[in-house]
Amino acid sequence: MPAFPRLLGGRLCLHFANTIEGPINPEPEDFLHDYDDLLRWSWHVEAVDDAELKSLRKLARATPDRAREVFEQAIRLRQSVDRIFRTIAAGGEPRGADLRSVQQRYLEGLGAASLGRADQAFSWSLRGIDDLRLPVWRIAASAVELLTEGNLTRVKRCPGADDCGWLFYDTSRNGTRRWCSMEGCGSRMKMRRHYARHKQRSLRYHGRVRPFSQ
Repeated sequence: MPAFPRLLGGRLCLHFANTIEGPINPEPEDFLHDYDDLLRWSWHVEAVDDAELKSLRKLARATPDRAREVFEQAIRLRQSVDRIFRTIAAGGEPRGADLRSVQQRYLEGLGAASLGRADQAFSWSLRGIDDLRLPVWRIAASAVELLTEGNLTRVKRCPGADDCGWLFYDTSRNGTRRWCSMEGCGSRMKMRRHYARHKQRSLRYHGRVRPFSQ
């Protein structure tokens, strides 16, 4: 959906953190303003399917106060997820309060989940649950999965041209990816460096002494 940012985080929880455009800028842009935005974004990132989108939207319209409450929970979770993985990307240790916030939402979802077969094994599933917190629970589960099973050295923050700050999970073979998107931030940085080199050469050329000029 063009109304939402590109999905460059590599993990659901990092996509969620990236629903703020330019988080390191003085005036970042937030793509989520209410529960309906959260639902549409969740569908956009395939965290809910068509049937769940329709059911949860109907429920939200029937219980607007509860929808606002859940949306506020989602925003608090986003703040915790962002701080956790931004700290990890910088080589630091996440705050206990943020970890507990993720844990709380994860345990809520686990308490509502059912155990069922998935191919050759069993797993917890949130399918068929008509609860406005469903997107929040799936985001929290993604964060816990990354924290407990992911390679945290591959969680990175995109520098962009000193204006991006999005988080992403580096899935490159040798773990040397620098930008959230080579086509976006990577290209802009290459263009900036090209311009700087061209300008430097131009200054050197025009600064030369020309012995035969008057």
